[in-house]
Amino acid sequence: MSRVLASRVSGSSKSSEEPLSWPQSVSHKPTHRIGEVKKLLNDEFPMLSVSKIRHYEDFGLIEPYRTATNQRLFSPSDLERIRYILREQRDRYLPLKQIKEVLHQLDTGIISENSPRGTVRAVSDDNLRPPKPGERLRLTRVAALTGAPLELVNDMAQAGILAVDPRGRVNSSAVDVVKYSLLLLERGYDVRQIRTIRNSAHAHAVMLTGHLSTDIAKKTTVARERALNQATEDASSMAHLYEALLAENLETELR
Repeated sequence: MSRVLASRVSGSSKSSEEPLSWPQSVSHKPTHRIGEVKKLLNDEFPMLSVSKIRHYEDFGLIEPYRTATNQRLFSPSDLERIRYILREQRDRYLPLKQIKEVLHQLDTGIISENSPRGTVRAVSDDNLRPPKPGERLRLTRVAALTGAPLELVNDMAQAGILAVDPRGRVNSSAVDVVKYSLLLLERGYDVRQIRTIRNSAHAHAVMLTGHLSTDIAKKTTVARERALNQATEDASSMAHLYEALLAENLETELR
């Protein structure tokens, strides 16, 4: 489906027969390389990477032009479309499948950009519902919620980065695990290195629960609630301590 730059007519980014994609009011003339798009959006979305932009294209959310040498070029309209996708993921926690349906409705005029959010006829799919705390999720749902390829989510599960139960499910925190793991993978870290972080977190969780073993062993509602509250507070303190220690060690290593 990629459009070829050579097919443009009189400097326009689309042929006269091809309808403009949303937002139609913004220029569709291809002017930006993929690295420039990333740079223009990084202030608002520091986690945006070139590979994520490519993933949006593979998923059918954007359709950049291709030069004769197959280089991607993005228009101001493409830029605003990517900004919209990122805001919907960040602010409304919408998965890519649902965002794609909304964009299709905007492209075809079923809805306008001024339509109330509630009028959008989003796809009905239980995979797209934001997870509840403590909910167990299938890997397919984690992929849908994060926009990560299912193959990558499966690889993370096989590597032990995601803790999968006998029924093939993970807890709701797996969504954040995948998101932050993706960021590190995109920056050149490998699965082995990410697994060491996971192993460290597991060791500290065991240490924390061991410290609360007396309350946990009582198995009463009050004792379990007390243990849960203390575990949450201790985990927060531990995370802040780790952040401070990491900053201290980085400063030492970079001298």
